[in-house]
Amino acid sequence: MKNPRSRVQGRRSTDSALAEIREDERVHISRELHDDLGQLLATLRVELTLLKQLPPGSADAEARLASMDSLLVTAIGSLRRIAGNLRPRALDEGGLYFALESLRREFEKRHGISCLLDALPDALVLDERYSTAIYRLVQESLTNIGRHAGASTAEVRFRRDGKELLIDISDDGRGIAVGDMAKADALGLLGMRERVAALRGSMNVDGSSGTRITIRIPLPLGS
Repeated sequence: MKNPRSRVQGRRSTDSALAEIREDERVHISRELHDDLGQLLATLRVELTLLKQLPPGSADAEARLASMDSLLVTAIGSLRRIAGNLRPRALDEGGLYFALESLRREFEKRHGISCLLDALPDALVLDERYSTAIYRLVQESLTNIGRHAGASTAEVRFRRDGKELLIDISDDGRGIAVGDMAKADALGLLGMRERVAALRGSMNVDGSSGTRITIRIPLPLGS
């Protein structure tokens, strides 16, 4: 029988990892709001101040208004992107499978890398916490592949095994050298490990031939 103290320590470690992930995300969002949206709004305020100094209806005033309109369109796009990073809209629109399929298509379009999603929609009917965490795991994996792997194909496979969800993400790229495993944070893998730990799961990375990430996540009762 497992020691109760070990269980408590395990929960504390998991809660600590989850808290660190949330804090990192808060810092990232804060920087985006300041560096992106904040700068746009500050520039818009300057444009408005200059507009007040121009004769109404003049060519310069019309040009200034056009510039302000362009800034507003950019600001709206930034706001939507930041909101999407907080909670992907596709999850609310169609659930996890729909969101992953949208992510797969976006990945192919952006990086020109063929990507297969192998999953049964019914196997991905999960609560909000698990759906968001699993979406982020796949998102981070595909981001790593697009940035670092030099791959031509990628695969994301899901399978249920009793009360566990098995996730297999692979690519045919250059792989990860054994020495680089210690630099996992530079490849975005540290954040993935912390997300998996927060769900009391396990994760293995094999970079010997391409890169293959295998994740096992125990699912809550009723899933």
